[in-house]
Amino acid sequence: MLTGLLLLLLAACGGPALTPLQAQYQREQERALRYHARGELPRALQAYQDSLRWAEIADDRAAIVTQALNLGTVALALGEWALAESSFQQAQRTAVELRNVASEWRARLGLAQVSLRQGRFEAALTAFQHALAEVRERDTAAALVALNGLGLAHQGLEQWSDAYRALREAEILARAHGNERLLAATLANQAALALRTGQFSPAATRLDEAIALDRNTENLPGLAQDLALLARVREQMGDGPGALDLYRQARIIARHTGQFLPVESGHRVDRGSEGDSSGRLQPGGLKSAEQSGLTP
Repeated sequence: MLTGLLLLLLAACGGPALTPLQAQYQREQERALRYHARGELPRALQAYQDSLRWAEIADDRAAIVTQALNLGTVALALGEWALAESSFQQAQRTAVELRNVASEWRARLGLAQVSLRQGRFEAALTAFQHALAEVRERDTAAALVALNGLGLAHQGLEQWSDAYRALREAEILARAHGNERLLAATLANQAALALRTGQFSPAATRLDEAIALDRNTENLPGLAQDLALLARVREQMGDGPGALDLYRQARIIARHTGQFLPVESGHRVDRGSEGDSSGRLQPGGLKSAEQSGLTP
């Protein structure tokens, strides 16, 4: 009897039980996070859509912001531009209603990344400049995404010196704060820039470090893109067999993550892009930025 009484008291101290809608939302959220952590992006996308639907049914505004940001991040990684844009817009609107400034700016960064991926470099450049001015001293992860976005927008406009400066600043910031995932993304973006300007050895060096970091953090979507980009570098350096082996590794991981990687010989493979010049930027933005504090 005493044991039963203690259990009842502990249950009473645990707070109110979840409502059926809250419980369903929580189940879908946990399922989405598991898929996302394993790099199974198509399944994560569907699970985030389900989670967002239950948050909307319950009219849980804070949950709507969280899941709309998560959905936009995964949609961006999979090249679903329209879905990514609408999700980030929904997150932005709801965050404004809640006066959630941090989430509002993360949604703005997501929208800037959509512009970047679609080749609207001038619009993306302006958006990233505004974002950086707002978040530089407030949110390290968001500042890193903005700096990478600036670098890639300048690269798209063939403003090589400006691109290098932005990505170099991002590298220094990422190393200072020990953010391995965003450091890996930054190094891969630097490698893409070096490749475009014919600096093959520096590109290979940066990608070797990015691959080690992404393996260490088990960041499979980023690793697939690292390997594909290094394959292009090896191809340019005349190492055909090495390039083919790297393409093979990238294909294996891409089949798991659901990413589209044009990994055949002679194709452009930039990190976080589907054959465009936008480089590695993904999520939360920068690839896997959602696991680096970029989204709630």
